[in-house]
Amino acid sequence: MKTRNKTKSTKKLILKLLIGFIIGISFGFGIGKMVKSNTKLTNSIETTLQQNCNCERIESGNSYTGIQFNKNDGISNTKLNFTLLNCDFTSSAEKEAKRLNDVLIDEVEDYDSVDFITFYFKSDVKNETVKIKDGTIL
Repeated sequence: MKTRNKTKSTKKLILKLLIGFIIGISFGFGIGKMVKSNTKLTNSIETTLQQNCNCERIESGNSYTGIQFNKNDGISNTKLNFTLLNCDFTSSAEKEAKRLNDVLIDEVEDYDSVDFITFYFKSDVKNETVKIKDGTIL
């Protein structure tokens, strides 16, 4: 009797471990695919910004993927940050951010999947932050 119960419990344990392993591998591949896709999107946006901005340097900051809640900004799924250093534009930072957002909509594939993007315009004279959520400047 003890051998039969031990065999059943061993089989159940092996089955649970196998199911856990399969779920873990599937989850891991999904996360890897999401990270790769997000990296590709961020690089594409950065390249487009470099081509359409008159800035000394453009740096991509933190990018977040997954459901997030921020008291000030609300709920978002994808959040990207870009720092634009020593940009030369004649209009305000808000107008420049709107122009860049329109360019990104036209030129970057899957840009519509970005819920929230923040542009940090930094120069020796002043620093300005412009936040865009779903195409609208906040």
